[in-house]
Amino acid sequence: MSNLTKASADNGSDGNAALQAQDLLNAMHQAGEPLGWQGLVAQLKLRGPAEIKAARQVLNELLKAGQISGDAKAGYELVGQPAIRQGASDRKDARDRGEVRLQGGHLWVENLPLNRAQQKEPGGLWVRAGDQIRYREQDGEALVTERLKMSALPVIGVLNLKGRVPLVEPLLRQVTGRIRIQGKASGAAQGDSVRVQLLDQDHRGWVGRITSVISSESVLQQAIASTLETLDIKADWPEAVSKSLPRLPKTVRRQDHGHRTDLSDVPLVTIDGATAKDFDDAVYAEPLAKGGWRLIVAIADVSHYVKPGSALDLEANERTTSVYLPDYVVPMLPEALSNELCSLKPEVDRLALVCDMRIQADGEVVAYEFCEGLIRSHARLTYEQVQDHLDHQAPLPGDPEAAQRIAASLRALHEVHDAFAAAKLERGGLDFEGREGDIEIEQGFVVGIRPVRRLMAHRLIEEAMINANVCAARFIEKHEQLSLYRIHEPPDVLKLADLRQDLMSLGVRLAEGVPSSLTYQRLLKEILSKPGGWLYQQMVLRSLKQAVYSPQNAGHFGLALPRYMHFTSPIRRYPDLLVHRTIKALLNQGGRRKGWILDKETLEGLGERCSQLERRAETAGWTVAAWLKCDLLRQHIGEVREGTVAGVTDFGLFIEVDDFFIQGLLHISDLGGDYFRHEPSRQCLVGERSGRRFALGDRLGVLIANVEPAQGKIELQLPEGSARAKPQTKKSGSERPKSEKGRRRSGASAKRRRR
Repeated sequence: MSNLTKASADNGSDGNAALQAQDLLNAMHQAGEPLGWQGLVAQLKLRGPAEIKAARQVLNELLKAGQISGDAKAGYELVGQPAIRQGASDRKDARDRGEVRLQGGHLWVENLPLNRAQQKEPGGLWVRAGDQIRYREQDGEALVTERLKMSALPVIGVLNLKGRVPLVEPLLRQVTGRIRIQGKASGAAQGDSVRVQLLDQDHRGWVGRITSVISSESVLQQAIASTLETLDIKADWPEAVSKSLPRLPKTVRRQDHGHRTDLSDVPLVTIDGATAKDFDDAVYAEPLAKGGWRLIVAIADVSHYVKPGSALDLEANERTTSVYLPDYVVPMLPEALSNELCSLKPEVDRLALVCDMRIQADGEVVAYEFCEGLIRSHARLTYEQVQDHLDHQAPLPGDPEAAQRIAASLRALHEVHDAFAAAKLERGGLDFEGREGDIEIEQGFVVGIRPVRRLMAHRLIEEAMINANVCAARFIEKHEQLSLYRIHEPPDVLKLADLRQDLMSLGVRLAEGVPSSLTYQRLLKEILSKPGGWLYQQMVLRSLKQAVYSPQNAGHFGLALPRYMHFTSPIRRYPDLLVHRTIKALLNQGGRRKGWILDKETLEGLGERCSQLERRAETAGWTVAAWLKCDLLRQHIGEVREGTVAGVTDFGLFIEVDDFFIQGLLHISDLGGDYFRHEPSRQCLVGERSGRRFALGDRLGVLIANVEPAQGKIELQLPEGSARAKPQTKKSGSERPKSEKGRRRSGASAKRRRR
């Protein structure tokens, strides 16, 4: 029986699709050269019309998805993955070399995850973040073949003194397993964050010594300092940047007005969160006499002060993004710029790059114009203020005349939003309703978690910014200039196969092939109408690719847009700053400015790095947030809390604990003495003898058994006296279900998405 036939027999039609696709990709990878149709048939050892027909269907899906290219005559080959040719293992080219990086709590090299089963070389050689290695690709993973250079950076972790030997649990899985500590703990106490120098390794893993303790006055400070150091995020400014700051003006100078359009009388306002200090966008809207609206989006003109090649530019290029953590920001630009000179503060002159749009009743932007402007924000509004005004006509700041003008603009802005939202709905743009908790901090200490509410005020700004970004992409594309697009490619075939299987438990069918954005939109609407729909929404979200930066336009699947760029946040994102420079060059010189226009190859490298550092910033954000949530939950160890089954695996249940917006693990061994069978198609665990069923969306009372904040680990148990599966006589090893072989894990997860 071939692999394809076996997959079909074991998993049914939907699970079969996933295995067939992977088998076909593996076969092409192993061949090491383009394969024609007959070559694929031979490589897969297909027999009979049914197997051949099934393989042909999967081949066509992979072609449509763009994962393979070619034809039957010339041969098919993988797209976007380096094929391993004959003798590739002996080559010493750059592709076989790379640096191990930490992404999303896992180790990666280039764009490949390290093989988790391996993660140790044959001679007992373990790898860690920062190591220079040689590797080969196998089945979409990186297999380490040699370590070329060991990282010199210390490992950051949390000290555990409860056992016979001091152990350090590395933060964010920088290395595999715990580090055994030699010598004294250097004054460190249980639970302290410490720096560890690795000394040696054996069959049990790493051995190291503590070099210093990361001192802090609070858990918040400990979490921030440890995370930043682990991810190599530098908060301090280099000397060259510090020396350049005194040369910056304190206010907008008259000589900077130049040829700028004076919009200081237009009642533009900023709308941001209550704690925001870097205001990079201001908006104004008004109805037009002939129907439709005028929408002005004014963005801080950072490029006026941050010149290409300057110390400020080089550092911004190095950081590429601001890093937002609870109660703390590592800015891309110094606060003298981000919070002062460039920030669109109320009642002061500011330089801006302005997008002035004309919008029809159907939400189409029929005309737009970019200009360098001089603006004066008429008010600094919060989302809550705007929402109160929209709902209850709550008063706005300023004198009556100014407040009246701002109110009229907000009404028009609301109308513009409705038109944009209708257009987005028609074209298939996706809209996810997240469940997030905002950490409340007072005087440096966490005091609680409150649910994040997405208000209409948030949507007003979001739609305005999206359409300004589209205009930027249209303008640059019209002038045939290179810059960085924000692209979001369609989901791949394998993730779609997983999604189809997940949706089976909800009775929802997703058509074969790669669905359009509109199909995804309808899918979201259908599942959100069902009980527990928010859980299945997370499955849909996981099936999507991440948005990235690239000079090659591939459209934006999530927004259902043919072109898209980031233009609206140059204070905190370097790609936006590049887009600003490009637009200003086109405005002032018809296209090119000597000395900074970047070629495609440079932009490709920059886009990849900006995308990677964006992921790093996101990792930092959810790591600190999970640490703080866990620390708060730790106060409730021994208590029974209500929660929802948010994930079902063969090793247990992930439970989202009410009021904490974080997930803990209820391990399968803690469900009672029964043997539980994992049924992926129904998203449940079923006891073989008791019949007890645990399914996605179930409500459970769970005991908080153990919490390890630094690792984001939460261990849960069913409370005594609950309806646990009754213990049964232990089966023989031969009868033990495969699901019980799952490795015991605990963890917390939080996902964020950026458009």
